[in-house]
Amino acid sequence: MALSFLGRVRPRLGFRLANAMMSPSPLQRLLLLLLAAAASAVSPAGGGCSTGCDIAVAYYSTKPNQNLTYIGSLFGIDDYRALAAYNAAGHPNQDFVPAGEPVLVNFTCRCLSLPGAPSSTYLAGSFPYRVSPGDTYSSIAAVYNNLTTAAWLEETNSNKGDGVTVNVTVNCSCGDPAVSPDLRMFLTYPLGEGETLVSVGAKFGFRLQSEMDLLRRYNPGTEGGTGSRLVYIPLRGEDDTSSCCWCGYRCSTYGFEAGARTN
Repeated sequence: MALSFLGRVRPRLGFRLANAMMSPSPLQRLLLLLLAAAASAVSPAGGGCSTGCDIAVAYYSTKPNQNLTYIGSLFGIDDYRALAAYNAAGHPNQDFVPAGEPVLVNFTCRCLSLPGAPSSTYLAGSFPYRVSPGDTYSSIAAVYNNLTTAAWLEETNSNKGDGVTVNVTVNCSCGDPAVSPDLRMFLTYPLGEGETLVSVGAKFGFRLQSEMDLLRRYNPGTEGGTGSRLVYIPLRGEDDTSSCCWCGYRCSTYGFEAGARTN
């Protein structure tokens, strides 16, 4: 999942071989390899999608003086109590969340198009954010806990300037039936400083080699530095709904579990 990830700008390729029938030179081969690598690294998550899915979950790490009302508003949720089903056990006091604690935000994962290229599609949630004086795409990305990037905000918005509303695009995944038909809900997790796919896998309870292999299949290129700074964690509902538990955490803590189990 994730084939062109957040914060990536689709390359504008202006280079053509003078003669397609001619055997490419070593330099041309190198350029082709670089372009292929760039193309694989920049297509948005779910590139080429035709439909989305009802539920995705974003991992938002709280900052000082933030509460669920504020966090919910960033994602278009008017009533913070709508987050209770995903956070009640971890945050019994819905009016106070300690800084640094994660809040899980559910949203609809839609198949969207780039403003200037309607045929270029990707999976994401899109949330309106009113620009204030002094705001930049980088500062807006920071508000959203780096669930998006400045480059991706610029790519997915045509409106610019103070007072306008920009769409904050958070990539998501709906899974891949070819990988596993049972995994249909995913957590979008922004890699922090020093974090890797392996460390995040361990954090969410992916301990076996087979479990890490599954995680890698949903996050191609992440370990080699050519993928996104987002990791998509498969979640598995015990009743195939939104109710589940994270491996690596007690079920009573959050109500979610990474979905690497095979049983």
